[in-house]
Amino acid sequence: MATTIKKLRRQGHSVEDIELARQIQDGARQQGAPVRSLYEILNGLPARARPSAPPEDLTVRQLRKRGVYGQAAILVDQAALTEKNTAKAQKARDASTALKELAEREQLEFDLFRGNVMTADEYHDAIRARLMASRATPARRAIALATLQEIKRWLGWQSFTCTKTAADLCDLLGFDKVTMSDTLALLEEIGAITRVKRGRIKDITVTPEGAFRGDLMKHADQVRRYKSEVVDLASRR
Repeated sequence: MATTIKKLRRQGHSVEDIELARQIQDGARQQGAPVRSLYEILNGLPARARPSAPPEDLTVRQLRKRGVYGQAAILVDQAALTEKNTAKAQKARDASTALKELAEREQLEFDLFRGNVMTADEYHDAIRARLMASRATPARRAIALATLQEIKRWLGWQSFTCTKTAADLCDLLGFDKVTMSDTLALLEEIGAITRVKRGRIKDITVTPEGAFRGDLMKHADQVRRYKSEVVDLASRR
């Protein structure tokens, strides 16, 4: 862990000594010699051994989450770790700092890119039309839509199963058990959700053709799983 300037001052080193140590660091960088830390210079210690293990490769998802500038910053950081020329390594770290500043997203309040669920327009329109065609009152229809939105919010990653139970949804939405039971029954009746019994509870599932959270490259696999694990089971009841 790097020693801060404040800690060096508490140890009794003057501002002039610290500035002189920085000049020694700059001279070492220009000569391509190993650069000691301020603590090592001020205490007359030799440069400690730095790790030389090669950096690990990043996954495609890790890179994509950071954007173009963020990806460039990570790659430059990795290059700096393996650069033997200390002057070049310092320039690489400076460039990485600038790239990280460019990568920072301007955000007012909400993060649009975090864990969002994709909802098909056809699914949304079909559920709305089926609710309108049902005998449910406007209040029940509104509660059903709010509940469905919350169910989609808690879909597991690359899964068609909601990670919340009916009791959890009651707590999140402030509904009583009777209202939630009635609402889930209505949503299941119109085909918005399917409930699958698992032990003493029922999993709430949503067709991945209507709402999906995960890697689009694996979407077809989840659709096939849903048809075999949910549709077939529901048809046998």
